[in-house]
Amino acid sequence: MTANCYRRVLLPILVLGFLCDGQAMSRHHDGEARVWIRNGTLCIGAGETYEVSGFFSRKAHIDQNQVELYAIQVNRPSTQVWEASTPPGTLSSNLQLQSDTCIEYGQPIASYENQVPPQKLKPDIYEVLLQAGDQKNRRAWFYKRFCLIGEADNWSVRDAVRIENTHEWRCKLLPTP
Repeated sequence: MTANCYRRVLLPILVLGFLCDGQAMSRHHDGEARVWIRNGTLCIGAGETYEVSGFFSRKAHIDQNQVELYAIQVNRPSTQVWEASTPPGTLSSNLQLQSDTCIEYGQPIASYENQVPPQKLKPDIYEVLLQAGDQKNRRAWFYKRFCLIGEADNWSVRDAVRIENTHEWRCKLLPTP
């Protein structure tokens, strides 16, 4: 009789777990952001896939969904250098992310408000976070930590790597020939 009781209690919980598409709030981001230089300007975009939470998480392809950007944040260590977002209460965004979307650093985005005006870029380690959601109301946040090297109109981007056994980061070294 005890085994039947456990089955009656656990079966609905398991079925509910398979059917529900809950958000994994412990996850910081769902996919990788991309950063690159185009015509001397820092471009920020989203990677091709993002993780969709649920009982069994899976990958969703950005180009097969309607992923709308709601906010962009760019930070240097201890300093926020740019934040723009849709106004409070806005239900949809006019910026749909695709794998080739380039959001140019600091350039105005139609109908977005700057929470932190863009600061002048300088060589350093940066983080970018794109906060977005898709047509199924699933969270789609994209994140990347990277190094910006060079100077205005001659920038290059390199991956940042964590220094082992510390909380510090450095620019990834280029392979030696």
